[in-house]
Amino acid sequence: MKTCCVGLFFLIPWAFFVAAMDYVWGFPFGYVIVPIVIWWVTKRALRYIRMRFVLLSLIGSYGLSSYLAYWFDNDWGYFFKPLNLIGIVHMWSVVVLIGTLVILIYRGAQKSNDHTIEIERGDQ
Repeated sequence: MKTCCVGLFFLIPWAFFVAAMDYVWGFPFGYVIVPIVIWWVTKRALRYIRMRFVLLSLIGSYGLSSYLAYWFDNDWGYFFKPLNLIGIVHMWSVVVLIGTLVILIYRGAQKSNDHTIEIERGDQ
């Protein structure tokens, strides 16, 4: 059950919703708050789900966000004038994916280190 709920959480088109939240409510802090929540959930969820599942769900979220951005693409009046909605979705998704990869690499290294320590204790 936890795996399904976490997968659905990651599969939500976050990049599009954050951009829409900025446009509709003028709330630009979603660009910072939502990645922190996603990274926190990623860190907590790695206890019981696999890394591949997290990455595939986030790539699916990127795909859904890109599709919605392409579908609703119009001038939303961003402060970053060279970027339009699709550019914001791409940029935001890449930042979230880089942060998630850092968490996944750190978690993998931590598991490897824990496994090495267990092997060393068993040899003595």
